[in-house]
Amino acid sequence: MFKKWKKNTLYISLMQLTLLFVNFILITLISREYGAEIYGEYASSKSLAVLVGTATVLSLALVVTQLLARNDIDSPSLQSNAYLIIVRNSSLVIFLLVPLSMLFYRDTTMTILFFLAFVINELIHIALGFFQSQGDFVTSSKQILLRTVLYGVGAYIIIANKLSIYNVIIFQILLLLIFFAVAIKSIPKLEIELFGKKSKQVFKKLEGSGRKMVLTTFSSALISELDILLLGLFYSGPLLGVLAWSRRILEIIFQIIAASLDILFPELSKNNKKDNVINIRKQLRKFLLFTFSVPILFLIFRDVADKIFINILGSEFTNLSSYIAQLLFCLPLMIWSRINIIFSRSLNFEANLTKMIAVGTFLSIMSYYIIHFINFNPAIVSIFISQFIFASISNYSFKKSYV
Repeated sequence: MFKKWKKNTLYISLMQLTLLFVNFILITLISREYGAEIYGEYASSKSLAVLVGTATVLSLALVVTQLLARNDIDSPSLQSNAYLIIVRNSSLVIFLLVPLSMLFYRDTTMTILFFLAFVINELIHIALGFFQSQGDFVTSSKQILLRTVLYGVGAYIIIANKLSIYNVIIFQILLLLIFFAVAIKSIPKLEIELFGKKSKQVFKKLEGSGRKMVLTTFSSALISELDILLLGLFYSGPLLGVLAWSRRILEIIFQIIAASLDILFPELSKNNKKDNVINIRKQLRKFLLFTFSVPILFLIFRDVADKIFINILGSEFTNLSSYIAQLLFCLPLMIWSRINIIFSRSLNFEANLTKMIAVGTFLSIMSYYIIHFINFNPAIVSIFISQFIFASISNYSFKKSYV
């Protein structure tokens, strides 16, 4: 397993590094050209869209990957039916985004556009699930890498010409549609059967498995996006932009480090013997210790980072490096939460984990209100407590379910 992991990790890391570079450049350009206030709205609207989108697509890309990895497939129309479910769900949910965006004080148009981008991206990953189910993350990484580069170049041109921020998101949607066609073209041609008897059975199986799988995916999305969504309730204007910027940098670094962990999912789906599970978790604890080096290194070079941020982004971002330096200590907590979610998903403990994450979400929201009432470094302390709650409660859930 770990020999194959090395090759996949190389390409995944290259892809994630490209994502890091492009996303960093884009949020920098957006913040500098449109201002911290616009970026704050951009980030908060995206977080709301991601949470709604996650619940809508039912994690069908993961379901398809799992079924293919197990050779548990009843019909050649598996992927076609997955597309159909997502299109149906999205058509219904998109109308709910108007009241939801108003409830969370978010820009409705921006939220809807981000939602569409999220849905199309899920369709792409359903197609790429064919390769990932075989342990091949190289093909999908290459396609995502190319798409990221093209998106970065196109978005840069749009921003440089001072067009509306909405044009950046629309361009992303169009590019995703093109790569959806590319992803479909790259897999072996499958028979499309949407209305036969076998197809109906596949449709029901996908929908049932998706409702189960989405429990852990939504839990993961909450861990990543809840902070920015809640910050949008307590802050506005440039300050929201600075806080969202620092939280997004934490998320980007987290995604890069945690990306290779996704390889565990198909492997554990095929080999979930207790000895194998225990051995993998022991090795991952060593990996977890490594992540503490990230905030320590940033602390050493914080003064340099502070000057760079101010020079690039402007005086609105004076406190950015201080926020990032503190938030990076949440990184090990987020990594451990991701590990527990992947293990729970692979070993069919989704329901137990989701119940605990729901409790954790409630506790996190309460902690936000309490810390802001106390008013002691509320933004940073709230985020740290929230991530500590999720890490602790996901670890407790796994141990209770598996041991």
